[in-house]
Amino acid sequence: MFILLLSGCASQPAFQLRHDLQQQILAAGLQPDQVALVVLPVAMPGEPAANTAVIQHNADLLLQPASTLKLVTSAVALDQLGPLWRGETEFLADAADLAQARQSGILTKPLYVRGKGDPELDYAAVSSMLAQLYNEGVRELRAGVLLDRSWFSPLLPDPAAPPFDESPRARYNYIPDALGLNQQMLQLRLRSDATGVQLSSLPVLTDLRLRSELRLTDARCDLFNPDLLVLNERMLPDGGIELVLRGEFPRNCLHQEDAAWLSRDAQWQLSLSQFWRQLGGRFGAPLLVQQGQTPADAVVVAQHFSRPLPQLLQQLNKNSDNGLARTLALQLGRLAPVGADPQQPDTAQAAEQIVLQWLSQRQLPTQGLVLDNGSGLSRQARISASQLAALLQHAWQQPWGLDLASSLPRAGIDGTLQNRMSTTPARDRARLKTGTLRNGTGLAGYVFDRQQRPWIFVGLVNAEQGVAKGRPLLDQWVQQVSQF
Repeated sequence: MFILLLSGCASQPAFQLRHDLQQQILAAGLQPDQVALVVLPVAMPGEPAANTAVIQHNADLLLQPASTLKLVTSAVALDQLGPLWRGETEFLADAADLAQARQSGILTKPLYVRGKGDPELDYAAVSSMLAQLYNEGVRELRAGVLLDRSWFSPLLPDPAAPPFDESPRARYNYIPDALGLNQQMLQLRLRSDATGVQLSSLPVLTDLRLRSELRLTDARCDLFNPDLLVLNERMLPDGGIELVLRGEFPRNCLHQEDAAWLSRDAQWQLSLSQFWRQLGGRFGAPLLVQQGQTPADAVVVAQHFSRPLPQLLQQLNKNSDNGLARTLALQLGRLAPVGADPQQPDTAQAAEQIVLQWLSQRQLPTQGLVLDNGSGLSRQARISASQLAALLQHAWQQPWGLDLASSLPRAGIDGTLQNRMSTTPARDRARLKTGTLRNGTGLAGYVFDRQQRPWIFVGLVNAEQGVAKGRPLLDQWVQQVSQF
C-alpha cells in the first residue's frame, strides 16, 4: 500500500522519466546497453522493501561500478567492524628489557612497531608515539627497530604487479599495508631557474639527500608530467637515503606534489631516525630498521588510534579515498576464521568471501558480484544496479544506516558532488556516492523528492568517453527524481 501510494504521488514525473529514458540515453551519445538505472522508493523501517523499481533499465547488467562500490565496503564495515572500530598502531618492547631501560635509558632489544592497518597513521602520530616511549625513560634504541606488517597478508604489495595506470605514485593509487605511513605520501617541491633545479621536501627529512639529474627544457610548465620522472633510491653509509630524480623539467617552473616518492621502508627509516633525534634520543649509528614479527610476550609501550569508523567513512565516501577503502576491505578480511594452516590466507581474497557471505546471509543478491580490492579502482570489479539498490534498501533499515547515508556527498554542497547540480533543484536533496573511471561513471545513494521522501537512485554508465557523456545524463536523472 505504501509503495503504491508513493508511486502514485510521483506518477507523472516518474512516467515522464520512464517514457523519455531511451531517448535521453541516445541523446547523450550512448547506447542503451551501456547504461543501467534503478529508481525505487525507500521502504521505511518496519515496511516491506519494494520488489519492483519505479524505473529500471538494465537493472541486472553487471558493470564496472567505479567508486560506487565503496558503498558495499562501507556498509559491511559498519555492520561487521562496528561504529566503535578504530585502526591501531603499537610500539612494543620486551618486558624485562623495558623495565631495565626505565633505569638505564637503553633498550638493548628492538623496539617493535606493530601495524594493524591504521588508516590515519601519519608523521605526527609516529612523532607522538616516540614521545610516549621517551616519557617511559627510554633514551637509546641500541638494537634498532623491527617493523611488523604481519596483520595483512601479503605483507607488502607485489613490486612486480603491473600498475593500475600511468600514475602509480599518485595518492589515489596507494596500496595499503599494515604499516602504511601517511599513505606513503611525501610532498616534494621542484623549483627551477635558467640553470638548474632545486629540490625540497615537506616534512623536511634531514637524512634525505635530494639530488637532481634533471635535464632542463623550454617546455611549458603546465605540460610537465611527474609520472615520467625516474627515481633512484640508495642507502648511504651514515644511514641517510639519497633520492635521485632523472628526466626532464621545464626552466623557470615550480611544481609541488604529494606522491609516493620514497619506498615504504625508506620513509620509515627517515621518519623514525629524525623524530627520535628531535626528542633527544639516541640509537646505534645508523639506526637499524628491519622486518619481522613481534614476540608474543612483548608489552605495549605506546599506541595510536584512528578516528572511529563513522568519521573515517566521511572521508572515505565524500572524498572517495581509495586507500582508506582498500584498508577497510582488508580489515574485513581479518574477520575470516583462522584455519589449521599456519600460512595466513590472502587478506584481500578473504575480504571478498566475507562480503559475499554477508550479502547472502541477508538475502541480498550476489550473482556475478566481484569486489576485488573494495575501492572500485579496478578493472575487474563488477556489480549491477539492482544489487547496489538492494544494498541501499537494506542499509536504510539498519541502526548504522544513518552513518552510511551521512557519509555520502551532498549534491552541490560537499565532497565529490560539491560542484555538481549546485544550481539545480537537486542541490542538497541528493546524497550520492560518485564513481569515475576512464571508461565509466556512476551515482548511487538517496535522492529526496519535493515532499522530502527518500528514493534510492543507482545509475551506472560504462562506455568510451563514459564520463563526458554519462555524467550529465546521470545528473539530469537525479534532478528529475528530485522533482517527483
